Amino acid sequence: MTDRCIALIPAAGIGARTGTAIPKQYLPVAGQPMIAHTLAAFAAVDVIERIVVVISEADGWFDDLELDAALMTRVTVFRVGGATRDATVANGLAAMRDVVDADDWILVHDAARCGITPALITSLIDRVRSDDVGGLLAVPLDDTVKRATAGSPEFHASTSETVDRLGLWRAQTPQMFRHRMLREAIADAHARGIAMTDESSALEAAGHRTLLVPGSPRNFKVTTADDLAMMDQLLRAGFHMSSSR
Repeated sequence: MTDRCIALIPAAGIGARTGTAIPKQYLPVAGQPMIAHTLAAFAAVDVIERIVVVISEADGWFDDLELDAALMTRVTVFRVGGATRDATVANGLAAMRDVVDADDWILVHDAARCGITPALITSLIDRVRSDDVGGLLAVPLDDTVKRATAGSPEFHASTSETVDRLGLWRAQTPQMFRHRMLREAIADAHARGIAMTDESSALEAAGHRTLLVPGSPRNFKVTTADDLAMMDQLLRAGFHMSSSR
């Protein structure tokens, strides 16, 4: 089997929850568009042979990015983004078939997780390459977890119980799986009407277990305006390209 590693960055979302006029992946963070930080982190990992970015057909921002010329030689852009994240990933995997082998490792990573570091990516690759299925970055839950009463509005919820957090992890990306296995698992989940919020859930639905590789709290997904401000502070403090986790 091949050990080639290729990054797949779904970036077709509109970022509605940030309340901004442009998709959140293009918002400035620490002086650069969010997606530029993400691409730079993957470009700094030598074993990543290619970075595939999947954007929407109507995207009017990516081509205007001022990205490093050397970085762009490793980037392939497909304008096949879907209405949902999992549709964008599925479309990207299909579009990649002519440029990858079935057994190539695909690292799917959210463009809005721009706190990712080369060290975290390398740690995932080193742990997963010898696995039969694949795995993902994740962090164990350390907060007390509450379940809300059924039907509670998002900002007016009340508790119904405290959930045992033992064994619970917060999934992150990248999530790393073989191209054919991931593509088939997602297609099967779609055919069965199974909701997927990440790639690992598709593999789990197909009966596989996926490795949990320790990630980092800094690798959070920017979703709200508060997240954006926090990420800006982190990256300005120099954490992004740190060699540490």
